[in-house]
Amino acid sequence: MAAASDFALGPRRVLELADESGVYCGKLLADMGADVIKIERPGGDASRRIPPFLANRPREDASLFFLYMNTSKQGVTLDLERPEGRALFGRLAATADLIVETFPPGHLDRLGLGLASLRRENPGLVLTSITGFGQTGPHRDFKSSDLVASALGGSMQVVGHAEDPPVVLAGSQAHVAASTCAAVSSLIALQHSTATGQGQHVDISIEEVTLSVAHICGVGKWLDDGIIPRRLGSGLFHSVPSGTYRCRDGLVYLTVNRPLHWKALAEWVHEETGNREVIDPMFEGASSVRQPYRELLDLFISDLTAEHTVDEIYREGQRRHIAFSPVNGASRVVRDAHLDARGYFEELEHPRAGRLRYPGAPYRHSETPWKLRRPAPVVGQHNREIYAEELGLSAEELHRLSDDAVV
Repeated sequence: MAAASDFALGPRRVLELADESGVYCGKLLADMGADVIKIERPGGDASRRIPPFLANRPREDASLFFLYMNTSKQGVTLDLERPEGRALFGRLAATADLIVETFPPGHLDRLGLGLASLRRENPGLVLTSITGFGQTGPHRDFKSSDLVASALGGSMQVVGHAEDPPVVLAGSQAHVAASTCAAVSSLIALQHSTATGQGQHVDISIEEVTLSVAHICGVGKWLDDGIIPRRLGSGLFHSVPSGTYRCRDGLVYLTVNRPLHWKALAEWVHEETGNREVIDPMFEGASSVRQPYRELLDLFISDLTAEHTVDEIYREGQRRHIAFSPVNGASRVVRDAHLDARGYFEELEHPRAGRLRYPGAPYRHSETPWKLRRPAPVVGQHNREIYAEELGLSAEELHRLSDDAVV
């Protein structure tokens, strides 16, 4: 097994006080080798009950969300509302490089665990706070969620069919984006801390991140192309043609932005179907030129895809440099030949959930490994290792804190 020094973030220590809005930040750091200690309240974090569940049976350590989002982390329990819990956290913070937290603004300060207090013992400590609307401003105390961030951030403006009720992006995308931004920003702050010895407070607003990654949904598209974003089903308002198209055995997804990509597609449709309208110069140029003809072009393309299998369209599209992609369900993704050849999926043995197959590396470093080093922890799995063996609590002290529900 690789030593901590072999990893990009080994042996950095991270304390994670994060709910579902920030848990992915800790995962990104842990899988790069950081020593991430997930701190849960006694009895376990609420995110352990987020569906879907393994075998569709809600039970402890069966949440697929939790099992995926907490790989490579250690896990301890601690009640920060209790004086003994706060004292123990202070001792942990003295050993840490970074704390990632998702409490409401000012919560840690009210507990006496704000950055100014913790930096007295650890001047280089970085605190990354992930909240709905940031630490300052008129909305800082507003409640938020992935749904709220997606709605206010603009992404729901362009998701779904116009005649249907609002729908949200699958997979908690606002939280994933905010956690990714938090991880990157934390690494910048850690670099600064290493260079200067001074920590920083990284303030991540989920709303600001959502707005930044969903910029095509806002006023920018109107200023650039005179287009008002709207819902177009599976299609993208800024890409014409785009969307899902029926093949003989499933669906493919297409997006066309560049003029040469359109010409290549139009020539293919003409070659196979004999349609001469599709190669009319009136359709050439940027996507904005084709906006008024979206439905007509969808019919032309459907005539092509209906005669082929998904794989035939995908492979020939690749050859012609056209962005066709199979629309795969989970069962087809796990059997994908390309992902298999790349060794994408990883397997881990969880003490209660059993041996599971996980999505693998989101990136591959040239010199330092990415690795799922351990499965998600069970509740309080590393209490003895961290509190007794590392911080020096006696067996009697640990037993008493456990009986008092401090840990």
